[in-house]
Amino acid sequence: MTNKVYENIKNYIKENYKGLLFIIICFLLVTVKLPLYIEAPGGLINTAEKIDYSSNFKMKGSLNMAYVSQLSGTIPMLTYALINPNWDILKEKEITTGSESPEDTDYRNKILLKEANDIALLVAYKYSDINYRISNNEVYVTYVDELAKTNLKVGDRIVKIESKEVSKKQDLFDYIADKKIADKITFTVIRNDKQIKCNATLINVENTAKVGIVITETFDIKSDYHVDFNFKSSESGSSGGLMMSLSLYSYLKKQDLTSGKKIVGTGTIDSEGNVGEISGIKYKLIGAVKNKADIFLVPDGDNYKDAMKLKKEKKYDIKIVKVKTFDDALVYLKSL
Repeated sequence: MTNKVYENIKNYIKENYKGLLFIIICFLLVTVKLPLYIEAPGGLINTAEKIDYSSNFKMKGSLNMAYVSQLSGTIPMLTYALINPNWDILKEKEITTGSESPEDTDYRNKILLKEANDIALLVAYKYSDINYRISNNEVYVTYVDELAKTNLKVGDRIVKIESKEVSKKQDLFDYIADKKIADKITFTVIRNDKQIKCNATLINVENTAKVGIVITETFDIKSDYHVDFNFKSSESGSSGGLMMSLSLYSYLKKQDLTSGKKIVGTGTIDSEGNVGEISGIKYKLIGAVKNKADIFLVPDGDNYKDAMKLKKEKKYDIKIVKVKTFDDALVYLKSL
């Protein structure tokens, strides 16, 4: 019986080997990923869908974040990218920094989303004159420079620097403010649920003593106006900070800032309401135009210059507005 089955299989392969080979080749072409990535225009995310808030308030238009699509480098995708001027092929080292892994990059982007949402809510509460309480401040290492002389790792939660407790970014900045290049300091961090010691020798960064790391601060913020966020696990990054803060303000004040228009924007936000520049402005503008947005809010500086240059080159029919602060964006939208 076994021999008969074996013979049937062998005969089938002999008779159909060309078709089977074709299927295998097609499978490999579609599934095998090369060490390349593709960045392309993404879509829009309506901020209203990311906020869980007990209110029946609705806007006539919409406030949207724009995002960049990042695709794996399969052969069909790479082939299409070669003929599509709006798609760019990148090497892995171009989307990671230094020697960090893609996992480190993914971790950083996710914690940056948490930080951005925390700050967006803080800004919205401030501008809405709502009392709030902050707790559970935590500081994480989200990047370690190749030149850094330390055994700190991405994901470490810093709890002490020498004997000083650390709960805010400023605690670290204040401590090293009077230190010199080559000074040695000791950190206490939480790594894999264990408390350990890490060392660092301060390096020269533009003639200033620095550890050579980037840190991110997260916290819990509460008020009598409870707000939750509803983001997918695949969503990350800090570039939606401006639009989330505007949307949160709109809901808290029950004030429609859209005038019935589809408004798209991008830019980070800090606790003082300053808007920071982001990467991928080209892809975000193309995505906004493709989705028929009326207005595109853009951080002032290179982001605005690049967006205006692309608008003129492509003759896009969209209003591009530069903003430096949350207040700039708020004043403009209230004037519509």
